[in-house]
Amino acid sequence: MKLKKARIVVRSIDQVKKEWKAALKGKLRSIQSRNEVVFLSLNSIAKLLTRARLQLMAAILKGKPKSIYALAKMVHRDFKNVHSDVLLLSELGFIELKSQGQREAITPVAKYSGFEVNLAA
Repeated sequence: MKLKKARIVVRSIDQVKKEWKAALKGKLRSIQSRNEVVFLSLNSIAKLLTRARLQLMAAILKGKPKSIYALAKMVHRDFKNVHSDVLLLSELGFIELKSQGQREAITPVAKYSGFEVNLAA
């Protein structure tokens, strides 16, 4: 399966509120399109997508680790810090966490092959 690029979009809070209101009134079907991650500022992008987290996403894409522990070893970082970063990246929608069953390792899987930043959405 070929991965697509994620589109990172910066929108103002007013624009986001307007879209939510339209969606609640039934005028919009979806606030966010597929493969799109919305941020409210460049500052929030910089805070959430740190160099270490970008390194993790690259390692997941290229190395395809079988577990978070294997990922931590791959990038030579502490497991606890990698685990919390992986959970955040999953919540943001950049990666998926797959479990093979009870007591199996959680496997981080890349959802996107790269990023495209759109500042004028």
